[in-house]
Amino acid sequence: MDRLRIRSRAPLGAFMLGAWLVGLAVPVLGDPAGPADWPHPGGDAGGSRYSVLVDINRENISQLEVAWTYRHGDFFLPDEGSRRRSGTAYEATPLMVEGRLILSTPYNRVIALDAETGEELWIYDPLVDRERRYTNGYVNRGVEYWRDPEAQGFCASRIFVATIDSRLIALDVETGRVCPGFGKGGTVDLHIGIERLTEPEHHKMTSPPVTTRNAVVVGSSLADNRPVQPSGDIRGYDVRTGRPLWRFHVIPREGEFGVETWENESWRHGVGANAWAPLSADPERDLIFVPTSTASPDFYGGRRWGDNLFADSLVVLDANTGERVWHFQMIHHDLWDYDNGAQPLLVRLERDGKTIDAVAQLTKTGFVFVFERETGEPIFAIEERAVPQTDVPGEQTSPTQPFPVKPPALGPVHALTEADLWDRSPEHRERCRARLGDLRNEGIYTPPSERGSVLYPATAGGADWPGGAFDPERGILYVPTNNIAMEVYIPPLPEVVAESTLQRVMQWLGVGEPAPTASAIVPRGGGTLSIDGVSCIKPPWGSLVAVDLNRGELLWQVPIGRDPGGVEGVFNFGSLLVTAGGLVFQGGTALPELRVHHSETGELLTTFDLPVGLHAGPITYKLTPEGKQYLVVTPGGHYNFARFQPGAKMGDWVIAYTLPD
Repeated sequence: MDRLRIRSRAPLGAFMLGAWLVGLAVPVLGDPAGPADWPHPGGDAGGSRYSVLVDINRENISQLEVAWTYRHGDFFLPDEGSRRRSGTAYEATPLMVEGRLILSTPYNRVIALDAETGEELWIYDPLVDRERRYTNGYVNRGVEYWRDPEAQGFCASRIFVATIDSRLIALDVETGRVCPGFGKGGTVDLHIGIERLTEPEHHKMTSPPVTTRNAVVVGSSLADNRPVQPSGDIRGYDVRTGRPLWRFHVIPREGEFGVETWENESWRHGVGANAWAPLSADPERDLIFVPTSTASPDFYGGRRWGDNLFADSLVVLDANTGERVWHFQMIHHDLWDYDNGAQPLLVRLERDGKTIDAVAQLTKTGFVFVFERETGEPIFAIEERAVPQTDVPGEQTSPTQPFPVKPPALGPVHALTEADLWDRSPEHRERCRARLGDLRNEGIYTPPSERGSVLYPATAGGADWPGGAFDPERGILYVPTNNIAMEVYIPPLPEVVAESTLQRVMQWLGVGEPAPTASAIVPRGGGTLSIDGVSCIKPPWGSLVAVDLNRGELLWQVPIGRDPGGVEGVFNFGSLLVTAGGLVFQGGTALPELRVHHSETGELLTTFDLPVGLHAGPITYKLTPEGKQYLVVTPGGHYNFARFQPGAKMGDWVIAYTLPD
């Protein structure tokens, strides 16, 4: 039984929608709310994380004061006695629509607050099982808003939440009650129709759904690297009724486009390639932009020869039919776990005197791929370049990988040298130099090996799920990045594999059968390239990068944060907010702080102390054109930071700032 708590209140939003056109920029086409609202986790349906508001700006940012706070109570850090439960990670950027601040918690509770006072209006609890052991913990990255332009009253405005136990639920914005005409009693069971689902925890939802005029679309998060793994297809549902509309096979089937890229009919047992990252939508064109992940297993592809479409791709679908409009594969036959974790950014560029509607896909490699939105034509040239080849029996490496000519990579992609090592001490540097000398180290796309290989950038390098932010007035893309290296090993394969025939390799791994050991599909050892837990790569390990996306040129790069030991540029996972007031906001580190940068230079203007770390995106909004501009952050911490970073804590805060009267 669902649990709902409501505090009655007169409707807040009747005056909202008509007022915003006075003195404010026009919202992104197709968005159902005004430009001073925040109707999607990414701000608009294309994930720009940009606000036109200017009341809070460079001159007065240090004057912000706390307007109100709220605590939701949903956080958990496992101790040694509770390892069967997963910890929580607060990554959910809230929404502000119809006068309500809508936030979701790691346990998928949806809470509506008065956006001006922080007063609790309603709470919807889907009652997820909090005793599960989910891969990557209890994670939720937000909810989605949709308004029916042809209806009024109950459920004309909806909040969609996709739960970690794979339910899609529609809620009325004003009351928080489920919309009974959607699915069965307001819910669609997303486990229905999923092949090879052996455990319910193996198929879950961590990112919000995305909506267009008639469809609500979901990806999925899968438990990777298992011999039996559920399918990760993209699915569209009728936004009003929940009726299934279509299904796109991320691993093509017999007779479908791309099936030939799974050689020797390996598509029959192919797994992975799901889209766990946030999707984007162009509601005006009824297009869905899908960033897909790696095919499993992550580091060994002997049972999946070929390029493996549609893994590691940007796939553009018709929102009404699910038909492929165009695609581009960023990694052929991925052996490095280089998922596309960032939400595609829908941007508008100026090139050669023309305005171009484009999409930019950020990657873990640090590359930025930019395409014309309707056709997929690259805005900047992309070259197929030769890359290092495998020496693992039974493996097959793509001879080339795509490299964008512009913009330059957002971080290093070269083979590591002694100049890249951290001279923390002479002993540390020498031990790192010796470790590096033992590994294959040929730059980006060095394949995993039995000897051990450098994985640089690492699987958490470049740009990941926090994505970027785009200022359409200046044409500048802002991206938080990580610069770390890993080492990865492939265990020696049994003698039967030494004959290097695909048939024997597949027989040993077990097509459709459990593999003999976990080492068959995951690397042995690995982890960061470090000595006694101290990185071998010199800092900065985290940077904020600005790119002129009109010209494809880097503008500046500054370190993100400073650790207690004085190191500048630390590991970070947190989304951005950029404003027309000339500011870039980000948390993201284990440090409990919000940093504010000058958008044109990267200069750190000020910091705000927070009770715990901030890993969700900040948002900003106004309730009326004449009213105050608010800045809201939701610091809740992250169980991975709290477990491994000294001093990092967990929490449940919602904090609203504004300028003094």
